[in-house]
Amino acid sequence: MTDIRSVKMKFLHARLTSKLSIVLFGLVLIFSARAQGGPPRGGEGGPMGGIGLPLGFLEQNKDYKFPDDITKYTATDFLMLVRRTDIRSSFYNSDMSATISMVTVSPDRGTFANKEQIFRRDKDDAFLMLMVEPESRKGQGMLRVENNMWRYDPTSRKFTHTTLKDTYENSTVTNNDFRRWQRSIDYSVSKLSTGTLGNYKVIIGELKANNDEVPFPYIKMYIEADRKIVLKIEEFSLSMKLLRTAYYTQYVQIGDSFVPTVQIFQDGLIPEKRSQVTYTNISTKALPDYYFTKEYLERVSQ
Repeated sequence: MTDIRSVKMKFLHARLTSKLSIVLFGLVLIFSARAQGGPPRGGEGGPMGGIGLPLGFLEQNKDYKFPDDITKYTATDFLMLVRRTDIRSSFYNSDMSATISMVTVSPDRGTFANKEQIFRRDKDDAFLMLMVEPESRKGQGMLRVENNMWRYDPTSRKFTHTTLKDTYENSTVTNNDFRRWQRSIDYSVSKLSTGTLGNYKVIIGELKANNDEVPFPYIKMYIEADRKIVLKIEEFSLSMKLLRTAYYTQYVQIGDSFVPTVQIFQDGLIPEKRSQVTYTNISTKALPDYYFTKEYLERVSQ
């Protein structure tokens, strides 16, 4: 692995040029942060029927007062901070569609690229994704609706049930990475600390999963204190072995949302394996209800 002493992250631009994307992707990002002991776990909201959001998920966060001193954060403060990043990275007041370009480097398969179209309805935790490149995979799709997820193969015309935990296209990306962010729902806070990541002051939270639907039972989040955006997440197994590290290196603001448009996922067990996911052509135009159906996926894949 290449030892990189300093990486300057760039935020709030519309997109990377293709040259810069390749450069960023080729880098192995290594950050260090010192941890201190933290307070105990905070409280959580009850479930809301239909879309799985805690009561007051959107409303309570709007006027929440975070401590000015990051060393004063409690577990409740951090969970509300995670909720803030969940809300700001998602589209609860509109639908969303985008083009996804994904490049994966693997020691056994070399470098391969995919391009997909994604359509999301975050208020229902639903999304549809269609492969557009390479040509040999065009028309393959994935649909999540009503807490079920299917992959569709237009050649066999068959649906196969899949889960959020499953890996996407033999990359370091999971199906869960394409849905709305909801870490404040899926995890609870067990420990806090502060540190630095590059040139940024960060609050570091160690979290434990509340359910077995998520791909990783333990995660460690690095959230920039000033802008309140996620910079890095380390993801662990039950035995606390590092399985993956996610870096969010570029954001774009769309309305009230701050969308991580460049995401790099580094395999924790095979350091040479990594994927870069880039979002472009993001739209908040309303989508027809029939987009989120098996019938539409079958029809559009032909």
